[in-house]
Amino acid sequence: MPALKKKIISFGDDDKNYFPLSAPDKRYPAELAVFQNIFWQLKHEKSPKDDVLKILFLFSPKVRLAEDPHEGMEFCITAKEYAELTGLKVDSAYTILNRVVDALYDHSVIFYHPDKDRDIRTRLINSCSYKDGCFYISFTHFALYIMYVFNQQNSFTKFKVKSAISLSGHGLKLYPFLIQNEFRYNFDVQLSDLKAALGLNADSYPEYRDFKTTILKPHIDAINQKTELTVEFKAIKKSGRKASHVNFTVTKKRTVKAEEPKKEVPDEPQKEQPKITAAIVYKELIKRPELLPRFQESGEAINEMIDRIKEDFKNGNQERWINKLQEFGITFEEPAPF
Repeated sequence: MPALKKKIISFGDDDKNYFPLSAPDKRYPAELAVFQNIFWQLKHEKSPKDDVLKILFLFSPKVRLAEDPHEGMEFCITAKEYAELTGLKVDSAYTILNRVVDALYDHSVIFYHPDKDRDIRTRLINSCSYKDGCFYISFTHFALYIMYVFNQQNSFTKFKVKSAISLSGHGLKLYPFLIQNEFRYNFDVQLSDLKAALGLNADSYPEYRDFKTTILKPHIDAINQKTELTVEFKAIKKSGRKASHVNFTVTKKRTVKAEEPKKEVPDEPQKEQPKITAAIVYKELIKRPELLPRFQESGEAINEMIDRIKEDFKNGNQERWINKLQEFGITFEEPAPF
């Protein structure tokens, strides 16, 4: 006899205790959108249109940089602001915002509640209104939680708002997915996992050439053209005669920053910073085997990854490891004992 399917229930006041709105340790700059990784795993009762995702990306820094956000707090976006970010005319931006805000109000998502062992349904916004050229939105508790709380229990992905909103269709999910894995430089993804990340059914595009032509190539071409990433990809056959995985190589385009004049500041006693060594970093990683696949390159053994960490520290590239670990809530307040 098949197991009974558990009823989906709505997010209630008692659920808020499971998702406290604790302030993040670090405030990322306004140019970045930051979401808990659960955001990309949400089930949508209706597939979200491009502009629904884009407006969430735009509101992300507004929520994240707010002081003590709560359900009654309203966040504003103007047609002029939206036009400047998207390259639209103000009249067109107003029309789109008017439609998208209404669509977002009616939008519901479903997520798995581990403590209750069941699916929970919630909306993302409680209210929306328009006054004096500004569209106002108040978010639900759960929406605030995934846009504001980032710690060891809630890994997250940060990406450039301007890059994301320049894309469309499946590119809006492919770009953050590549950002999540960019640190690994070269990595393999099972086709079924890649389709899931893009919101596609596992049985869609059964022939890889169709998946490549229709989904991968056009959106990767757009990502290469419009964002800070440079992406190469190829099919991999790990079992049988058909492609089972896609291998990605992802790098960031080099940018040359203008040298800023040094400011003279009075001498102050400097707070001693903890010395973070390669050994501390790889010991933290080995203690968390579930994170290793997010840091290993394709086909890389653990000892090879450790050698890569050592080499990066030797060459002064330790910040990339420290910053990436912070995305998983791992910080280094004091040197770990050996």
